[in-house]
Amino acid sequence: MSETIVVLVNGEVLADGGGPGIPYQRENANHLASGLMSLLMSDLKVVILHGNKPQVGFVLLRSEIASHILHTIPLDVCGADTQGATGYMLSQSIMNLMREKGVKRNVISVITQTLVKDTQDEREMKTIGPWYDRGMAETYRQARGWTMLEETGRGYRRAVPALPPVEILEIEGIRQLVETGSVVIAAGGGGIPVIRNSQGKLEGIEAVVQTEEVACILSQQLNAKILLMVIEADDKFTVSRLSTENLNHLSLEELDNFIEQESISSNSVRAKLTAASRFLHAGGEQVIVTTLRKLSQTLDKQNGLRIGSLDPSVEMFRIPGLTVERK
Repeated sequence: MSETIVVLVNGEVLADGGGPGIPYQRENANHLASGLMSLLMSDLKVVILHGNKPQVGFVLLRSEIASHILHTIPLDVCGADTQGATGYMLSQSIMNLMREKGVKRNVISVITQTLVKDTQDEREMKTIGPWYDRGMAETYRQARGWTMLEETGRGYRRAVPALPPVEILEIEGIRQLVETGSVVIAAGGGGIPVIRNSQGKLEGIEAVVQTEEVACILSQQLNAKILLMVIEADDKFTVSRLSTENLNHLSLEELDNFIEQESISSNSVRAKLTAASRFLHAGGEQVIVTTLRKLSQTLDKQNGLRIGSLDPSVEMFRIPGLTVERK
C-alpha cells in the first residue's frame, strides 16, 4: 500500500437529506461508499472519520421520551452507541460495494476513545439534544444539574463543554490496521471523550469533541498526505464566497489570509478551514472539500475546493496547470 488519506464525513451527510430515519442513513452510506469507490479500488490507505451530531440528537431525544420508564443515557455512552451504529452501516455499505466490484480489502470499524483536556476556564459550550420550554429547562437545571441555554425562537437546550482533544487512545491499533491495507472507520464523532480521574483510570465525560480537530490529530499520527472533507451541502461555503461546486483552489497563504480577514458566519465552515490550515502547516499536502452529491466527480478532478498543493506527492490528486479565476 502507498500513502494514507483521511476522509472526514459530516454527520449530517449521513443523517440528513432524505430524512433522519435509519433507511435514509443506510441509503446515504451507500452513496458515500459509491462516491469513494475510486479510493477503495486504489492502493491508497483509507481511514474514514464520521461526525455524529444529528445521530446523538436522535438518541438523546429517544432517551428523553422514554425517561419515565427507562434509564437516561450518559453522553459518553451515547457517543459509543452512535459510533457503533454508524460504523456498522458504513462498513456494511463499503463491504457490499467492494464485493460487487471484486475488490478484496478488509473493512474494520473501531470504537475509539479520545482523551480530552478538561479545562475549567473559558470552556466553549455546545448545545445538544432536544429543545425544552422554560419550565422544563428550569426543572432539569435543578434536578439534573444541566446547563441550559436559550436558543431564540426554539426554546432551551442542554449545553455541554466542547473540550480540546489530546490523544486518540486506540491510535496504535488503528495504525496497525491501516498498515495491513484495511479500510478503517475510526474516531466517529471525534471519539468518545474521556479523562483520567484522580486514580489514573479512564472515565467518560459529559462533553463533545470537535471532529475536525480529531481529524487533524489522526492525519498527523498516520502521516496522511491528503485530508478529504465531505459535507452535506455547498450553501454555507457559498455564503463565505467559497464554492465546492466548481474546480477551485486556495493556496495555504490564501487560506490563512482568508481566515484572518474574512467574516465567516458559519461555525462549520470556520472549523473546517481552521482544520485545513492546521493540517497543512503540520506537513499535510492537500485538503479537499466537496459534497456527497459531487464526491465521485471531485475524485475525478471535475470539481471540489482544493487547498494547499495542486501537485501533491499522491499522484491521484495532482492537477497540474490549474488556474482559478478570482472573484
